[in-house]
This record gives sequence, structure tokens and C-alpha cells, in this order.
Amino acid sequence: MSDGHLAVPAWSELVPGDDADHIDRVVAALGAEDGPADEAGTWPERLWQVVTDANATRWLLPESLDGEGCDRATLLARYARLAEGSLTAAFILTQHDAAARRLLPATDRPCALRWLKEIAAGRVFTTVGISHLTTSRRYGAQALTATERGAGGYRLEGMIPWVTAALHAQVIVTGATLADDRQLLLALPTDRTGLTIRPPFALAALQASCTAELACEGVEVAESELLAGPQPDVLASASAAGTGGLETSALALGQARAALVALVAEAPKRADLTEPVEALAESWEQGWAALMAAARGDADALPPGQIRSQANALVLRLTQAYLTARKGTGFLRSDPAQRWARQALFFLVWSCPSPVAQAAIRDLAGLCSA
Repeated sequence: MSDGHLAVPAWSELVPGDDADHIDRVVAALGAEDGPADEAGTWPERLWQVVTDANATRWLLPESLDGEGCDRATLLARYARLAEGSLTAAFILTQHDAAARRLLPATDRPCALRWLKEIAAGRVFTTVGISHLTTSRRYGAQALTATERGAGGYRLEGMIPWVTAALHAQVIVTGATLADDRQLLLALPTDRTGLTIRPPFALAALQASCTAELACEGVEVAESELLAGPQPDVLASASAAGTGGLETSALALGQARAALVALVAEAPKRADLTEPVEALAESWEQGWAALMAAARGDADALPPGQIRSQANALVLRLTQAYLTARKGTGFLRSDPAQRWARQALFFLVWSCPSPVAQAAIRDLAGLCSA
């Protein structure tokens, strides 16, 4: 920005080697559908069609399963790009991929390999429901319990909270806790007797993600449907990234970039915006560099929790700055400014570890975080 003109680095500069032009077209298509999907608040069929037409559900899968086998940096960059066009679409995809990521280490088990082949063929949509084992307090760690049955099977009782697109999934990767506190990770078909998918929550934003909770009453699962366990802290032992890690930070930075690009376009009309937009752009570039360093595994990379805190702060500041710059017009339901500001609140509550939440509250209170 030394030439005196505000600009945002092109994605081709930020993610060299990726097919930037193709993803540009996908992002534009998502951006055109995001507003209508947000207003409708029902399953976003057209949004999801854009995602599947782009073969995005295969980005994570290895080439042996007819996937692209993207490295983590490329995958995170693509998540961010999709979030720039539509946070709803990107969120649904990351929940789908979080489930697939839990299936991949268990390919020595027939059920996992079978589901992955169906996912790769585009015949199955999967999602994940493990927040009760990680950050959710809705029902506690004992939200879903398992009781041993004969022949190595188990019976499930309780609730699976916060499951995105549950009504559209054929299988859900979830976890349950035994009486001795050991845990199971399993692939649960959604047509199983005793499993009830409740109506989607009325959310402040991302309503079209159709996030709901599931009730289990005497749901029987076979030993062959286990992905890991029974053992203590089954998620720590399963070699897969959590839904609240770098993936969520990538979504935050993607949506923050959408607001930044819009602010840069607004700035020529408003001389008072130049200095703050320059500062916000610099902060975004620093946040992006930190995310990519962590994705590459650089020795000096910041820990994921610190990156998440920075990404949360950026998406809140940038979306609210754009809403403020748009004045009353930005508060209209037809304007993306209000939608982005509402959607940014998502990062304060979704898969948000306690240290990150505490840092956000201290920041809002004007206190220096420890």
C-alpha cells in the first residue's frame, strides 16, 4: 500500500499454485446466493449445489479415494475463499469434512471405508456431532451415553447437540461415553431406529445451515460401526483435527476478507476511511500469514488458540467497521453488511475453547489477556 492506493492482495499472491480463477468463479456464485439463502433460512439447495459442482467435497479425500488430496494449507485457503463468498456454505462443508476426517484414520474398519467410498462418489452427505465431547455445555460430557450389549454392540441414550445439516445427512460421526468414562467414536446412520432428528434451531445467523440436535432412545450400534474406542478421551487418540481448530479460523479470515474488500471499495468515497482501512488490511495480512505458517507446520508458528483469538477479533472488527461505514443502508436486510456482522458472532460461540472465549471477554472489557 506504499503507492497510496488501498488494495487487498489477490488470492493468486496469497495461495500461489492453486487454481485461483476457478475458485474465483465459485466464490462469485456463492456470493450471489448467500443473501437469498440467509433470508430463506431453509436448506440452501442452490448454495450446496455450487459447492458440489466445484467438487469441494473431494478436496480433503486422498487420491486413492478419487479425491484431490489437498495439503492442509491449500485446503484451509479454499475454506477461507468459500467463506468469503458464503459463510453458510463454507460452514456446511467444514462440518462434512470434519466427519470425513474422522473416518479416514479408520479405513481399516469396513464401515469407515464403505462410507468414504460413498462420500467420494457423491452418494452420501455426512456431518459431525462431537461438540458434547469438546466444547459444548448444552448437555455436558454425558449428553450421549453408551451401554455395552451382547456381541460387542452398544445401546445409545441421550442427546447429540449442534449437528449441522443433520436432516440431509445419511451418516453422522459422533461420540458417546460409557459408565466408566471411556468413550466411543462411531459412524451412526441417520435412519437407525430410535434416532430422532429434531427441527433446526432458530439461530441468530446461519439459519440455512439447518443445525439441530438429535435424540437417541435405545439406538443400537454394532461393534463394526465403531471408529475408535472404547478408551479415555477418544478424540485425542483419533488422528484428526478438531472442528474448532485452524479450520474455523480460516472461515473467520475468509469472511473478514469479504468485509475488507467491501471496505476498500468504499474508501475512495470517504477520506476518513483510508487510515483505519489500511490498519485493518495490515492486521488481516498478519492474521493470514499466521494461519498459513501454522498450516505448513512452521517451527515458529503461533499456537492454534492464539490464531483463533486473532481471527475472531479480526472478523468482528472488520464486519462491524463495514456496517458502520455503510450507515443506515448497511442495516437493511438487503445489504450484506448486516448479514456479515450477524454471521461474525458465530465465531464467538461455535467450537470456541474456553481460553479463546475468555480472551474475547477480556478484550471486550478492555483488559489485557494473559
